[in-house]
Amino acid sequence: MRKILTSLLLLSAFLVNAQQGIKKFEWKAAPKLHTIPKQFQEAAAVFVNDDRIIEYAFEKEELFFYKTLHRIVHINNDRGIEAFNKIYLPFEEGVTMIDVRARTILPNGKIIELDKSNIKDLKDEDGQYKIFALEGLTKGCEIEFYFTVKKEPSFFGREILSSGIPVMQARVELLAPDHLLFETMGFNGIETGKDTLIGEKRHTLIIVNDIKAMEEEKYSMFRASSKRVEYKLSYNAAKSTRERLFTWNELSKRLHNIYNTVNDKDIKKIRELLETINIKTASGDAEKIALIEHYVKKNFNAREDIPSDDAEDLVKVIRNKVASHRAIVKLYLGLFREAKIDYQLVLAGDRTDYMVEKNFENWNNAKNFLVYFPGTNKFLAPTETEYRYPWIPPTWAATNGLFCVSTTIGNFTTSIGEIKMIPLEKYEHNYLNMEMDLELDKKDELVIRVKQLYGGYAAPNYKMPFIFLPADEQDKVLKQMIRFGANTENIISHSFENKEMEQKDPYKPFVINASVKASNLVEHAGQKVIIKIGEVIGEQAQMYDIKSRENKIDLHYPHALVRTIRLKIPEGYRITNADDLKINVAHKENDVVTMGFVSDYEIKGNIITIRVVEDYRNYIYPRDQYPVFEKVINAAADFNKIVLVLEK
Repeated sequence: MRKILTSLLLLSAFLVNAQQGIKKFEWKAAPKLHTIPKQFQEAAAVFVNDDRIIEYAFEKEELFFYKTLHRIVHINNDRGIEAFNKIYLPFEEGVTMIDVRARTILPNGKIIELDKSNIKDLKDEDGQYKIFALEGLTKGCEIEFYFTVKKEPSFFGREILSSGIPVMQARVELLAPDHLLFETMGFNGIETGKDTLIGEKRHTLIIVNDIKAMEEEKYSMFRASSKRVEYKLSYNAAKSTRERLFTWNELSKRLHNIYNTVNDKDIKKIRELLETINIKTASGDAEKIALIEHYVKKNFNAREDIPSDDAEDLVKVIRNKVASHRAIVKLYLGLFREAKIDYQLVLAGDRTDYMVEKNFENWNNAKNFLVYFPGTNKFLAPTETEYRYPWIPPTWAATNGLFCVSTTIGNFTTSIGEIKMIPLEKYEHNYLNMEMDLELDKKDELVIRVKQLYGGYAAPNYKMPFIFLPADEQDKVLKQMIRFGANTENIISHSFENKEMEQKDPYKPFVINASVKASNLVEHAGQKVIIKIGEVIGEQAQMYDIKSRENKIDLHYPHALVRTIRLKIPEGYRITNADDLKINVAHKENDVVTMGFVSDYEIKGNIITIRVVEDYRNYIYPRDQYPVFEKVINAAADFNKIVLVLEK
């Protein structure tokens, strides 16, 4: 990639400027403290300035990327002092630190500048850092620091401007040689910047004022909601101002060359592997796909962090059963191709953070591999062990993907890129249901026979522990899951259904059957028996937000929770408060329920049957529907508190 980009940009010697000199940040010689607006005075600290200068510049005949981050932080209270008494600067491999300075400005005007010899290196599981401590911090002081780094260029990037600290003013400045035209796109309320030619450099400046501190909200996508600026190189004017660079079509062609190019040795091994998998027994494409996926995911170890070149060599991969993500995708496509299964490679974003935009080709956002099968209109996630066709990580769906559609012109085969929506599986398939039969034994202990059913997107995460964990850890998980549904760990017996990853019918639910005793759900008050019936659905969240909602409601997938509870009423007793079980909180659009919590009951003979339906038929609800959503969530919590009173 590096060589391709260099040849693309360095078209001829006369187009390349020698070292132009990058923009060097200079801070004020005599800084003064800033006045903090009223709305930010209760925060622990405030970014008075949050400036980023991003510059692409030639040094001799090589292009480099430079970035300067400059911040002025006003400290409001002790929490602010604790948060900023040490500064961590990310410092990844391949980065050169050009400059770093820091100082503290005290309320009395004194300035304490950082001694660079006190900068230390730190490495932990999260990465590498430069770290330094700041002296003399006190309420009302300000910290100012900046650093500049240099590294090889990437022509796609993003700057995230919102965080847990409010910002009075954020600035993103992008500079490049006059023949390189970058485009920017703002997200979540940030306007797109405009490119201007000043002298021999192109400038894009984006200024954003008064950014609130970002707090994580339940049922929202935190990173996806961040205020940010993304940028990409779109034109090389030295070649053409009409020929757009780094298009989705270009990426599709590159992916085709990488993942569909195999040699004769590879093909031979792929065919031998197909013989082992024995897809001849399959009756159609769906069965062939499932057989191939089950075999590969059961027998091959695919990881992103495998460094060996052998992990990219298909012959060695098939022999050793160890592969990089890149190689495992290539293997799948080879198997599908030799099995005569029509497929399209798809690159997806993720709704939890960054998504594919049709008109803004940030290749960094197209990071998750899927395979689409036009014949079945379903998808497969080749690198995700816990998911099986047609189930994929749900946040990779309900968003755009880059579909690489193969096309042949004469003897030449390539692919064309199409941006299309990746659909979620139907709402009806996704559920977490329970069927429960309750009866008091002779000791007045509640015996519960429970059946927990996990369908669709819900199933993989619940069945995974019972496949990959050792037996003692499985027991712990089982107790936790049963305790959630029956509020007890006293398990008499249990069994599973459809636990195996290999299911002929992928829509069958994963099922846990258990018999338990729950004496803690029964109390006596004189002649009355009190049964904590609401607790059998498990502890429920409560939401009583005082602050106004900032983000839309964003669920991973639409789903339902249906609980059927049958209680055998002891002989000689009656229930005095059955109507407490009636709850109805629902929201309709065009006479169709989109979300709700409804519970009701009927009594036949000595059996009371309680049916509880909680469902969310959409995956996104607008912010103005949050009060209704909150009521639905709280209705489940209200049911959780219901007790039934039985008296003679």
